[in-house]
Amino acid sequence: MTDRQQHTRTQKAERARRKAQVNRDKARQKLLQQRVELAQRRAQNREQSEARRDDDSESERNPTAHSTLPSQDTNAANAARNSHSTVPAEPKHSQASSRARLYGRRLHAKANRHGVTQRQNSRETTDE
Repeated sequence: MTDRQQHTRTQKAERARRKAQVNRDKARQKLLQQRVELAQRRAQNREQSEARRDDDSESERNPTAHSTLPSQDTNAANAARNSHSTVPAEPKHSQASSRARLYGRRLHAKANRHGVTQRQNSRETTDE
């Protein structure tokens, strides 16, 4: 293999690594955005169901009915419950730098920070 071919191969490998890192970071941002949107949707659904429950309590047809489903915990409690990972911190045989793994409390905290910055950015654009 000539020096020129080796140089071309090295450049392609470096471009592939950079592209993989960019795609990974985009996927992380999408994950955090989806998590924020899901939390908002859950809060909205919870409010609607509580409003319906209050409305239906007077005209309930079956007063002995009881839900066996546990009430939904907060996202923070759910994050603390699932706070371990079996994925190694550093991927084997990879030359790309790794990011901190997002799971459990770390994912919840990062999503909260991401949601706050998203709300601040949307306020700034609406103010202008």
